[in-house]
Amino acid sequence: MPHWVIAFIPIILILVLFNGFHLDVVPSVFSGVALAAILMFKFVKGGIEQWVKVFNKGAADSGVAILNTAIVVGFGGVVKNTQGFADLVTALKGMSMPPLVFVMITVAICAGACGSASGGMGVAFNALKDTYLQMGVSLPYVHRIAAIAAGTLDTLPHQGAQITLLGICKLTHKEAYWDIAVTQIFIPLSAVVYSSYLHSWAYRIKKISEINIDDENSLRILTCMWWESGVLFVIDRG
Repeated sequence: MPHWVIAFIPIILILVLFNGFHLDVVPSVFSGVALAAILMFKFVKGGIEQWVKVFNKGAADSGVAILNTAIVVGFGGVVKNTQGFADLVTALKGMSMPPLVFVMITVAICAGACGSASGGMGVAFNALKDTYLQMGVSLPYVHRIAAIAAGTLDTLPHQGAQITLLGICKLTHKEAYWDIAVTQIFIPLSAVVYSSYLHSWAYRIKKISEINIDDENSLRILTCMWWESGVLFVIDRG
């Protein structure tokens, strides 16, 4: 077996090329695979013939994963264009909720429909980006909340990656899904709820700090009910 440092070098190369040199993901991953083949060549017995078998096996396994994910993401794209999805979005807009909670719920629902975190974010942003902007929510906050929320309901039983994982591990949903749900739905859901709570505080504090107060007048100006915390804040200037 190779030293663990050697095993990490191709991964580091991919990250450097993609994030440091801003190469597209395809050439970055290809470079990592090529370097891995070079570094690991002597550890695979059988020479070129065995390496051909390794690449054939990898190509076959990747085809199944790609098809599973593409099918589910395509399904989510169809769902986005249905009347039911439009009615759901309209119903959510009509509910009294903070902007960041709206972002969290809509992204999570889209990820669940797509069975994919990235697919769900794509669907949510394409369908609701104007709504997010109209609500006045800070885009950096949207990015952070959406990135976490997309990793919650994306792991429903129909998720393509999960089906592939269970197939490789020779397990059924009955045998493994509870453990998957705890680690990939319940824990991330708790994290995004807490993160939304903190970001909502930061958002309100920022808005309060931007208020222009006339110090010449005795003014009691602001009473804000913080829906997330249930705490009543009164700012008294005068």
